[in-house]
Amino acid sequence: MKKLLKIIGAVLILIFILIAGFVLIDANDRAVIVNYTSNENLKTVKADWKGTPLDEKGRFVNHEFPYLPRITKMLRWALSTNPQREEKLNDTARLPVLDPTEFLQGEKDGVLWLGHASFFIRLNGKNIMLDPIFGEPRFLTPLVTIPSPIDLIKRVDYVFLSHDHRDHTDENTIRAIAQKFPDAKFFGGLRMEELLKDWVQQSNELQSAGWYQQFNLSDENVKVTFLPVRHWCRRGLFDTNHILWGGYVIEGAGKTIYFSGDSGFGSHYKEAAEVFPNIDYFLIGIGAYKPRFMMEENHNAPDEAVKAFTDAKAKTLVPMHYGRFDMADEPPSEPLKLLKEEAKKQGLTDKLKPLVLNESFYFE
Repeated sequence: MKKLLKIIGAVLILIFILIAGFVLIDANDRAVIVNYTSNENLKTVKADWKGTPLDEKGRFVNHEFPYLPRITKMLRWALSTNPQREEKLNDTARLPVLDPTEFLQGEKDGVLWLGHASFFIRLNGKNIMLDPIFGEPRFLTPLVTIPSPIDLIKRVDYVFLSHDHRDHTDENTIRAIAQKFPDAKFFGGLRMEELLKDWVQQSNELQSAGWYQQFNLSDENVKVTFLPVRHWCRRGLFDTNHILWGGYVIEGAGKTIYFSGDSGFGSHYKEAAEVFPNIDYFLIGIGAYKPRFMMEENHNAPDEAVKAFTDAKAKTLVPMHYGRFDMADEPPSEPLKLLKEEAKKQGLTDKLKPLVLNESFYFE
């Protein structure tokens, strides 16, 4: 018994030391902008832009709200009780899942929502994927099961990835796309090619950009620019903010599409409108926003998504990042309900275009 108590005591001391070490690191590890960088081979579209900010450790930094994830906040969330626990457990409503075959087999320009932040966009004859997640990726808890569409897709020209988090960049999905479509080109923020290079074929081109930089595409009729959002990156324990996160503006065939990826609220939406004053479709996340002490810096709440939409002076809001995976404390039905309430309050109900899973629309 005495030996067992000694072992338990040693384990408790080790846990205490680890937690104390994490807290100490949290208290002293701060993101401070000291430098700027970009891809020198790409065009920068914002005239007064210095480049993407870096801190003293070479990590990327949000230009308005320098941020690093805090282990103390993660511990607080893990040890706290969700005040909406019962409401969440009793919320059994789920988004319907449609058959995407008609859109994927067609040729007409438009947008298909594959769930979460995954979109298939056809624009000027180019097939574009945003943050594709097929099937049920590891480490994610599905609210709804969606069959992988890989067998239905005839061609993929471009794949754009907003950041390296596993609900946006999935290894198995990327490998499946690269294997079936060896001519597909993959794009992301600076250093994203370091993550992707072992997942794709040698024939799959990789290209990465800094914020406000325009990618070099083979088709001049489609333009895609990487923009700043308020977020962060990490795949492992020691690569925090090594890869750059961001959103995209896609232009072609007289249409402009904004895709936010993941983002907390900030001035970057107004800044996007200054560079791109005619955004037609505003694809923005509305889920995974609770608890606010944990999520506010990284994910918009529904009312903030509406504010972002008005700041960007866009025409149509297409919500995403809800309804497919269980990722936060809010009940599954809450994001869309609150979005509709806020839009009604602001007189913007006719500007919303919520989709069910695998639903699509064609450009007018």
